[in-house]
Amino acid sequence: MKGFGAGLIVLVAVVLAGCGGDNTTTFVLDSGSPSASASSSAKASPSTNASAAPASSSLPSTAATPIPGSLKVIIDSPDASTAISSPVEVSGTASVDKGTVVGVVLDATGNELGRATATASAAKPDYGHYDLTISFSGAVSGTKGQIKVFGVSPRDGTTPTSYYFISVSFS
Repeated sequence: MKGFGAGLIVLVAVVLAGCGGDNTTTFVLDSGSPSASASSSAKASPSTNASAAPASSSLPSTAATPIPGSLKVIIDSPDASTAISSPVEVSGTASVDKGTVVGVVLDATGNELGRATATASAAKPDYGHYDLTISFSGAVSGTKGQIKVFGVSPRDGTTPTSYYFISVSFS
């Protein structure tokens, strides 16, 4: 009976040791990309929640991998070396209020040439993937411009928050 009691104590100690502890998840990017989009694979520490779907699951994922650093919005495509024309497909990752993402195309002087709004696959505090199709007009071929993507304030639904931009050229 003594052996049974000692074995039970060891079993309880092992079970309790698995509870609590470090619940943080560490993400590592596979490439030198400044983003961690849903298409890049991330490696999680062993303390990742066991109820998460396995990598081979066919279930769609609504959340994207968090962006390193303090960025809340990033543009994955197009990149700055791409010459764009209307309409331009813009995609990336965002953690913004209500998941509302706004994208604008600006000319070299900051004039807005076009705008589109979409909802990311997840809202703040989670990170979601977004896709925008921005139609624009007034761009002069061969000139420079910008694509700017941002969230909006939940107070008024229009004030830009957490923006990110890239420089582009117009084709």
